[in-house]
Amino acid sequence: MKRTHIGLPAGYRDLLFDEAAKRRTIEYRLASAFQEKGYSEVMPSLVEYQDLYARGNQAVAERTVKFLDREDHLLALRADFTPAIARLVSSRLSGLPSPIRIWYSGNVFRKVESRRGRYCEFGQVGAELLGDATTDRDVEIISMALEVLDVLGIHGATLHLNHAGVFRGIVEDLRLDRKSLKLVKSAIDRKDARDLTAQLELLGVADQVHDQLAALARCTGGADILERARTAVTQPLASRSIEDLAQIAKRLGPRQDAVLFDLTEIDEMEYYTGVMFTIVHPGLTTELGRGGRYDGLVREFGADLPAVGFSCSLDALMELT
Repeated sequence: MKRTHIGLPAGYRDLLFDEAAKRRTIEYRLASAFQEKGYSEVMPSLVEYQDLYARGNQAVAERTVKFLDREDHLLALRADFTPAIARLVSSRLSGLPSPIRIWYSGNVFRKVESRRGRYCEFGQVGAELLGDATTDRDVEIISMALEVLDVLGIHGATLHLNHAGVFRGIVEDLRLDRKSLKLVKSAIDRKDARDLTAQLELLGVADQVHDQLAALARCTGGADILERARTAVTQPLASRSIEDLAQIAKRLGPRQDAVLFDLTEIDEMEYYTGVMFTIVHPGLTTELGRGGRYDGLVREFGADLPAVGFSCSLDALMELT
């Protein structure tokens, strides 16, 4: 007789009693905060067509949990809320007056390496604002992300702020293949100037471009970092993006105290087109949240709507409350 498995597959877990109650409490408190700011809840399907993820984020597409339906269509469990939101808005909500403000909470599923403390299933909560490309909406979303922490009484977090146009502008004329681009991104993200120089020399990158990329690997800190970046970066798109960062930070007012400019934070998700940020906390070994502007993603599904949003890890929020 075939043995029946009564446990869970590796990478999955149950939430019991106190843990389940804590998650529900967090979701309830955040629901009130989002609704107070004019955000309405949506619940995207747990299942999508696999090619949904290939449109915006190849890295996530490669880690989706896939299966076939009865008609042999390749499906995937929800691996990222943002493409699901883009699909939902373009197909069902694009006729609403702009801006469209929505929030969500639920689980996502990704194939990950079997390491201690890493799960294939994890919770996310977040908000998206669609239909307005102005700096006002960037500031609103960043403030909303920080509001999540305030509502839950989480202190000590830092928001690392960057702009996709800084790196993209510098490398846009290099025509690097995906592998080479990944190596350059990795070196900057690790702030490894020596490895970055080696990679760029191997690729035969011009000195002018090399100097600008090398400057990014050193640009982490306060407002003085932007002054350093202004001096080092000459490419027009990259320079405009640095100015956009300065304006966004200025308009955050007192919220600037929680901001760190980090031009080494490269666009891992691949679909960001403007401001992007990560939220980190000294009590965690992984990031607390992530967000940014992704004006081109909804267009992939037929609705030309600019968009900006963020998500936070529910598991991380539970750990800190």
